Amino acid sequence: MATAEQVRARLAPEILGAQRQGPGVPIDVLDLRVPAVYPDLLVELEVRVGTERWRVSLVYDGPDASLASGDLTDVALHTLQFMVRTHLFEWWHTRDRERASARLGTRLA
Repeated sequence: MATAEQVRARLAPEILGAQRQGPGVPIDVLDLRVPAVYPDLLVELEVRVGTERWRVSLVYDGPDASLASGDLTDVALHTLQFMVRTHLFEWWHTRDRERASARLGTRLA
């Protein structure tokens, strides 16, 4: 099983920095932490969107969490990177309308 440090080291190069996907405001990922990999995978991001700063916690369980099990293959890493980016944009665009999304983020500034 990959450690939290290994998962962070492999995810960070693709996740940190400006994320642009589709229309809308770019999301700048300022920091990425992986506090837990088992039994659930937890990815915490500090992001800036415009003038706002947020902490977003993405929790993956079941088959999604198993992506970090084993040696974290290139295919599993690519899938995990795609999921994190996609969920980050989904959170941003639904945080004001859906309770589940609202609970994922905490506004810092």
